[in-house]
Amino acid sequence: MGLRQAAEHHLPYTLAALRYARANDPDFPGSVDKRGAELLYRVGDLKRWACNHPRAAFGATDLD
Repeated sequence: MGLRQAAEHHLPYTLAALRYARANDPDFPGSVDKRGAELLYRVGDLKRWACNHPRAAFGATDLD
């Protein structure tokens, strides 16, 4: 599955957050296939990654 589908249906992350993680997180799972220009991933790999990288608590990045 592509990152867009994962963000819309399976993970609590936005597409932008997943793309950022793919580019900057060494623990982000590698792609397993390609459909045109879109990289495809295993759902289980993405869910495992998401479980090990919980989202920051609301307001955790506030500077005030």
